[in-house]
Amino acid sequence: MRSLQRAATGVYAALTAQVTATTALVIFEETRGHRLAQQLASFGGDPNAPGAAEVVGAVTVFAILMMIIVATTLTAAATYLVWLRRARPSSSAASVLAAWLLPGVNLIIPPLLADWAWQDTDRQGRTRWLTLLTTWWTSWLIVLWILLIHLPGSTGLTGLGPSELSMITLAALLCATTVREITTSRAKSRSISHTPSAMAHFPRTSLPGSTRKIA
Repeated sequence: MRSLQRAATGVYAALTAQVTATTALVIFEETRGHRLAQQLASFGGDPNAPGAAEVVGAVTVFAILMMIIVATTLTAAATYLVWLRRARPSSSAASVLAAWLLPGVNLIIPPLLADWAWQDTDRQGRTRWLTLLTTWWTSWLIVLWILLIHLPGSTGLTGLGPSELSMITLAALLCATTVREITTSRAKSRSISHTPSAMAHFPRTSLPGSTRKIA
């Protein structure tokens, strides 16, 4: 059980790092990114063009931020998969990976895996859980649409702005909430299963006349 709680803590930390890195990138985009994109377009990809040396520092900062974004995103994905494997031990590691990596399948099966993991707990508050699960997965699908369809046609270096950051933050928060819900429910159900019956606290007594003497 402690391993599941440690895995959940890893998910929280990774999601926090991812949102923090994304926030830093959005701040850079809003304060420097649009102007930097215009400058790079005016250079035509020529590093020797007049004024190209003046943007080296900004380009370096942007590259570092992008590497941090990639690293934190991969870390968040890895920690979530580790947690899900421990929360759903009946599912093999290969099936968990396939559920998240296979195109098409990864749009349907991941929330089902989370629901199956929840069903292994005490199952209290089914309606509230399904509402949380549906809201999280809907926000995640919106984030995918933003990253794969909306941003490629946007202006600036990445196209990320406050509205996109808000949706990414919401999806991360809801993901962490589902992880916490399953982890705490499993801990609760485990503690209940290990609680001795109330009758075990009472000493056994014999009724008068129930004891027979053996000759």
